[in-house]
Amino acid sequence: MQKLPVPGTDLALHATFRVIPGKSATKFTTLTDAIGKTVMLEPYDHPGMRVIYQGMEHPLTVVGSSLGGSSCVFVVVPGLDGHKETISLESKSYNGCFVHSGLHSGRGVKLSCKTSSDATFKQSASFIAKRGISKYNPISFVAKGANRNFLLEPLLAFRDESYTAYFNIKG
Repeated sequence: MQKLPVPGTDLALHATFRVIPGKSATKFTTLTDAIGKTVMLEPYDHPGMRVIYQGMEHPLTVVGSSLGGSSCVFVVVPGLDGHKETISLESKSYNGCFVHSGLHSGRGVKLSCKTSSDATFKQSASFIAKRGISKYNPISFVAKGANRNFLLEPLLAFRDESYTAYFNIKG
């Protein structure tokens, strides 16, 4: 929910989310197919976790999928800014409250409620729906850790991401 990362950085991992259809929603091929449906967001670099809101005007955070409850469910609506290619994410629990990037205030991504006449708010609560920068490699898998899960992929699958390789030299 920032500007598109430039090549040569590891920001692609942090800028990509998997959209998980809600319980009542069927699978969809594009995010615009999801308009009117409930979704949850899983950060690409934190498999098995969900983006949640912690109340009004508080930053969004990431928790384990079993802890999210209803605070990780969003309704996809047409972009508040009125542009055809944008969507907005409305809280399922708080009608009229949206994921807000805070681009103009510099305060980060949070859940905010504003009046319908605030153009700055509408722009900051609208996001372009497009294919993620990163994608899961067909032979990737998730390693379950004590406090979080880790995505393991072949080293040659990485383009911009930084990584650490470990070798067993005792062999």
